[in-house]
Amino acid sequence: MKMKRILVLIACIMLLMSCRSSMTDIDAFEVVTEITDYDSLFSDKETPLGVIVNLEVRNGIIVTEHGNDEYNFSFIDASTGNLLKRWGKRGEGDNEFIDFGNGFVLTDSLLIFQERMRKMICSVSVTDILDEGRASIATKESYPYTVDFRPLIFNIVNGKKIFAGCFKTGRLGVINSRNEIMECPFEYPFSTEPLAGVMRGSVFQCKIKSNEKQRKTIVQTLASDVFEIYQCSDTALSRIYVSPFNNPPKLRKSGNRYGIDYDESIAGLMKMAVSDDFIYFTYSSLRSNEKERLGNSVNEILCFNWNGEKVRKYLLPIPITSFCADKQYIYGICNNEEETIIYRFKL
Repeated sequence: MKMKRILVLIACIMLLMSCRSSMTDIDAFEVVTEITDYDSLFSDKETPLGVIVNLEVRNGIIVTEHGNDEYNFSFIDASTGNLLKRWGKRGEGDNEFIDFGNGFVLTDSLLIFQERMRKMICSVSVTDILDEGRASIATKESYPYTVDFRPLIFNIVNGKKIFAGCFKTGRLGVINSRNEIMECPFEYPFSTEPLAGVMRGSVFQCKIKSNEKQRKTIVQTLASDVFEIYQCSDTALSRIYVSPFNNPPKLRKSGNRYGIDYDESIAGLMKMAVSDDFIYFTYSSLRSNEKERLGNSVNEILCFNWNGEKVRKYLLPIPITSFCADKQYIYGICNNEEETIIYRFKL
């Protein structure tokens, strides 16, 4: 009889632990919305584009970034689906660029990107790009790069450039409006041992986006369920939220080098999009290598507010690879053998 009570007690404890775990899982939401209202906005069947690697939407214009294409950017009308302009050539001629870095920033008036090999931030007027009668001249500004401060990807908020990359100290690199390196006292929210210094950033990679309206920046760690939110004041950067993660990225050693163990680390938070009010992630609980074998399309999008609070989970009628969002729609990429399609999902 005593043994029976012990077994019942153990079962109750295990059930309680399971419930607590499920409540803290990043994809556990009280509100789940299945989206059924959607349409096909754009197809590149008539004008084939390179693979879309990033996209943003602002003021009714979707800007897509391409890999292996003559032009780096395409501009698409978000209401009609019309292809407005293709822009951004590689080269060393007038208004050409050696490279376009990784990712870009789209503000109300500017397209901003890195020319990483030259350590430059380039800004171009969107109006000038779209106006055939104007010359779209880029404004270029250099940024610091040292052995201990190696910026890789960037975003801009409150006049400051916020970089992810490889830094001797700190989680992020911050450069103020005077182009000076600011102190970032915040370290990685998970253990990086045995890695230290700049090696951490080369292994634990991340994505970064900002909200100029709220003066906040979000950092997403790849192959994990970890994200952080920072508040940017006039004088400092403060970390205001870290997700209660269960699956930080795991390391493996090959020879004398460390890297992410994609057999043990989850795919986790994959693609990220932001609007003035919300943060969105595509998500998979599968291991990274397993997810890659099955394909990186997903139909599950997690939505948080800019305080890190869960808002709702969206279930899409079709899987997408990458996406962006505004107040009314999620714009998702779907690839097949014949074409790339941008679908518009009504929120």
